Amino acid sequence: MNKQEFKEKWESSANGGGITFDDIAECAKSWGIASTPRVMKIYHVRYMVLKAAGTNDCEEFNPEVDDE
Repeated sequence: MNKQEFKEKWESSANGGGITFDDIAECAKSWGIASTPRVMKIYHVRYMVLKAAGTNDCEEFNPEVDDE
């Protein structure tokens, strides 16, 4: 799926439109974000993919932000 398709699907519902971590890993690979996303921390990969797709809530998934 391309970035626009991913964004539309992700934003289609509150639970990410049914996108799985496997979908996220595949997008990371095909978009050139990570060559081996399945050996990386999935929350970092998810954030990179959401950011690349330009989703409206990507910063909510930034693993570097401390939610105190």
